[in-house]
Amino acid sequence: MGAVYVAEQLSTGRQRALKLMAPELVDNPETRERFVREAKIAAAIESDHVVETVTAGVDDASGAPYLVMELLRGEELADALGRTGPLALVDLKEIFAQIGHALEQAHARGVVHRDLKPENVFLTVSKRRDVAFTAKILDFGIAKLVADGIQKTGTQPLGSPLFMAPEQTDRKGRVCPATDVWALGLMAFYLLTGRSYWLEADGGSLPGLLREICLEPLPLASQRAAELQIDPNVLPHGFDAWFARCVDRNIDARFQEAGAATQAFQHLVGTAASPERRLKLATMNFDNASAPIPQATAATAFFAPEFTSGGSAAASGGTMAAVASTTPAQKPKSFPWAAAAGVALVATGVGGFLAYRAGGATGPSTARSAAESATNSELPTGVSASATVGAPPPAGACPEGMLLHPKGTTFMGSRALPEYAGANVDGLRVTLSSFCLDKTEVTVEAYEKCVQEGDGACERTADDVNYSDRPLTKEQKALYTPFCNARKADRGKHPINCVNYKMAAAYCSWKGLRLPTEAEWEYAARGKGQNDYPWGHEPPDATRLNAAGLEFKLWATEQKLDDLKAMYEADDAFVGTAPVGSFPKGQSSYGVMDLAGNVWEWVSDYYGPYTPIEVTNPKGATSGTERVIRGGSFNGSDPQWANPAWRYKMAPDRYSHAIGFRCAGEVK
Repeated sequence: MGAVYVAEQLSTGRQRALKLMAPELVDNPETRERFVREAKIAAAIESDHVVETVTAGVDDASGAPYLVMELLRGEELADALGRTGPLALVDLKEIFAQIGHALEQAHARGVVHRDLKPENVFLTVSKRRDVAFTAKILDFGIAKLVADGIQKTGTQPLGSPLFMAPEQTDRKGRVCPATDVWALGLMAFYLLTGRSYWLEADGGSLPGLLREICLEPLPLASQRAAELQIDPNVLPHGFDAWFARCVDRNIDARFQEAGAATQAFQHLVGTAASPERRLKLATMNFDNASAPIPQATAATAFFAPEFTSGGSAAASGGTMAAVASTTPAQKPKSFPWAAAAGVALVATGVGGFLAYRAGGATGPSTARSAAESATNSELPTGVSASATVGAPPPAGACPEGMLLHPKGTTFMGSRALPEYAGANVDGLRVTLSSFCLDKTEVTVEAYEKCVQEGDGACERTADDVNYSDRPLTKEQKALYTPFCNARKADRGKHPINCVNYKMAAAYCSWKGLRLPTEAEWEYAARGKGQNDYPWGHEPPDATRLNAAGLEFKLWATEQKLDDLKAMYEADDAFVGTAPVGSFPKGQSSYGVMDLAGNVWEWVSDYYGPYTPIEVTNPKGATSGTERVIRGGSFNGSDPQWANPAWRYKMAPDRYSHAIGFRCAGEVK
């Protein structure tokens, strides 16, 4: 839809969220006028639980429509669920009471959200002592703008499929306040159980999901919970009737507006919402929130070329100064197709991500974020993930920067892979205890902190590569050494590479962690539905991972390496590694980033053959001469390397431009 930036409002000195709309959505004056009109409608909703719109307009110089909103700190409801697991009734009751007020006010004005989902509910820091958080609904007004454009062009329906009402699958369907009620019912089931109501959500297909939504019988919520092997008692007494009145294909049989639905939910829960757990809000680290934002020095560093006119990066007559960074302002979605035809807007970190490919360069840094030199740092030094938590993790949670993977069972290996993948096995069933895994690969900044401050815990990486049993020629070293990231000023947020196994294990030990086992790594990458790829079942492409695309093929041609091929023909914008977390569409169902592409990752196991057995917490072979690496890298040309089951091996003393790591740990 566009890009979101942190901006400073010069008249007040306050930081705001500045959203610029993509030009293809507002390509004529009539659409731009409608954009401003819809923004005013959203701003007129009288509720503390709608994101405040400070101003909106169309920049005269560039023709770029923009929204300026309050800058929130906190987390999406979807992220909170991923961090804590299913919500307690007391927490869902509070959330629904708050967003119910916003929806009630919106529906009274004839405004329908059209894309309600956990990613569009934001939990921000409360200004009241008696409330743990303030829930706000994102994207009012934007949904209708996009819907109008879709209706005009006759393209896809609007909405995120998992929460889309049947009428939204028909561009001529009657969309009304009851459309939002359908989504509320599905959200309640998902937030209480941690699972989607739809069976096709786990490893299914979009056509299959639409068939479930529109045609197949709709079982009671408790029956569906039992089908999903969830204890139906997590749903309060009377939930079945309430849910059935929300999720009814007959629009007129539903609650007619969200206020009635959420009030009925409050009555249903009543005193049953015991305070066995209160949701503790994980807030972003905003220590630098009041720091001045540097002025842009080149418009192309902050805006797509279509937005720019001349060299200024200011919007609205110079009243806002924008800055971009390397972290996406929009959080990744919880499901493989959650973002399909949907809209989402959130500004939780310092900046909005915009991949920018500089023309004419030929080295490993040919393609990188032009904003990597921004002074605001969204990765705290020494932490290997792209977000920080402002409070100590609660009991039963993971350290900051890590994601919880619950106890579970999966099958390792794949009969679809060739024999040389080392994973062609039938019946290797493993059960794993819960564990924590870094959300991202360990970054250069984090590793260098250990080198400098770890009292000898971490060894300085070499200034070259050594990945073969045979001595490398000077030409080979000269070709690949520039891809090593350490001590390069513009690659602090990139994964550390050119590290051997011992160096990776030493860093994790310094952090009080360890390398993941091969089984844990595959469990995380397969996700909740034994996916073909970390993100689901769709084949790899330039939006999901950093592998050998058109950009790498062009580099290989320039180096006269004609035997190197591309995994896909599109340009993924990075010849070498990318800043960690640059491909949110490629995240796993647990929210882990870059499990395919960017760099191969060391795991703790010795490389050895698989045996078709059932085993708990396997640790691989007890001895060997090689260690396992997983996940593929930026120069990977075979799509099968993105398969979570693919295994490769490397002597533990070798180090390569294409190998890095992430850490695992125990649940506290």
